[in-house]
Amino acid sequence: LAAQRAETEAIAAVQKALGAEADARARLEAIILKQRAELSKASHAVQAAQAAVVVTSGLERAAALLDISSQILRSAVKETAASTSTQARRNQTLAPTPAPTIAPTDT
Repeated sequence: LAAQRAETEAIAAVQKALGAEADARARLEAIILKQRAELSKASHAVQAAQAAVVVTSGLERAAALLDISSQILRSAVKETAASTSTQARRNQTLAPTPAPTIAPTDT
């Protein structure tokens, strides 16, 4: 009887530990997803800033100023342009339709 009770308690402890492990894993995944989103946003900001230097100074000069290859800068400019055009399309799609205007009438 005591052995069965000890066995039951041990199994319950394992199940509790497995539940805690699953909870911790879920919290970790949520943190990872959030950090990936923040990293992606920061990466896009870097690309946009690099593209702005290219627009201001030209590709070769920007590459020299930033000490990175012109190929990387060219890629950043393309990514920024693609991202900007995608965002513009989204904004057009999601923009609310203005209400019709009714001309005032003389009464």
